[in-house]
Amino acid sequence: MSRRALAASAAVVATALIAALVYARAGMGAPPSDVQALAIFLLASGAGSYVIGAFAVGWLGPRLPSLRLRLLVAYGSGLVVVLAVVAATSVLMFLSGHDLSLLLLLLAFATVVSLAFGYSVASGLTDEIAALTRTSQRLAQGDWGARVATSGSDELAQLGAAFDRMASQLQQMFQRERDLETARRDLIAGVSHDLRTPLATAQAMVESILDGVVAEPSEVTRFLRLIRADVLLLSRLIDDLFELSQIEVGALHLDIEPTALPQLIIDTIEAYRAQAGERGIAFEWAVDPSLPLVAADPPRLQRVLRNLLDNAQRYTGSGGSVRVEAQPDGTSARITVADTGPGLPTEDAQRVFDRFYQGEGPTSRQEGAAKHRGAGLGLAIARGLVEAHGGRIWVEPRDPVGTSFHFLIPLAT
Repeated sequence: MSRRALAASAAVVATALIAALVYARAGMGAPPSDVQALAIFLLASGAGSYVIGAFAVGWLGPRLPSLRLRLLVAYGSGLVVVLAVVAATSVLMFLSGHDLSLLLLLLAFATVVSLAFGYSVASGLTDEIAALTRTSQRLAQGDWGARVATSGSDELAQLGAAFDRMASQLQQMFQRERDLETARRDLIAGVSHDLRTPLATAQAMVESILDGVVAEPSEVTRFLRLIRADVLLLSRLIDDLFELSQIEVGALHLDIEPTALPQLIIDTIEAYRAQAGERGIAFEWAVDPSLPLVAADPPRLQRVLRNLLDNAQRYTGSGGSVRVEAQPDGTSARITVADTGPGLPTEDAQRVFDRFYQGEGPTSRQEGAAKHRGAGLGLAIARGLVEAHGGRIWVEPRDPVGTSFHFLIPLAT
């Protein structure tokens, strides 16, 4: 028992003693001699009760093997003191032997009933504590779904609810750590694959030139062009990785300003028209001329649109089309990039914005990509940039062919 608890219990005993004496004198009109005798009796019994209770709770309690026994001893010690006081009072009242025996029998029965009730209360408390212990052991063994699920509003119920909240937070932290570890492994694997292929190709062509295998000036020039293309591919990949890392760590800085979305869309599409025309792909757009200004970083917003157009063009074959639409949507502007390429499987739609994800099924869109396969970072970067603007991006497969990407950008206020 702590010193504070001892002081509090002593104060309670002293207050009860004073209140009893005041009531005996003022309320019952007892003579001073009786009040003095009562004071001596109450002081002796109170001091005895205090000593016995302090011994049972403070010294004996911590040495008992279970909390149930500690509570029972504390409850029983107070009960024994009360019974002793009642018995002593009965003797002082000069009861007859028959009456005294009957009183002691009733006190014994009341003691048994009280101890049984105290044991049931102690068992209920210890059962709740045992549930906390079992749940903590399950968490320690890796069962992150373990919960106490207590009911009620007392202190133990509050402790159980706090424990469950802690377990939920630990589960979320563990899941985030596991997701980050998985993402790290996927990132290393993806970067290794996308760096290895162009490096190996460039190395083979350089060795062919150095070893004299390729000596014709026209062939050397062609090889150098191919090497330059691989170097540019590696440079773009490194730039994409750097921008993606800035997005993920929250270090990306946006220069937000009111931006005219129709002109930005038209300027972006114009850069694709010549290349798309060579491949037989038609670029179309439908932009609401009354579309209000949006709050955006123009180069970053154009990067989002370019990534979506690159993706659409990559998966659209000759004779197909890519269409860009922009229209108001509440407090945002909604931009849609739709293509007529192979349809996107539903299972791919859930992961299409993941880093390095390019589809796995035999009927997935990479069949339409053929020789235009990318590193799988464009859509991940597009999502990061849109969310950095406070917007949202999503994809909608269109049966039987085609896919539509939508994103929202807040309007300027």
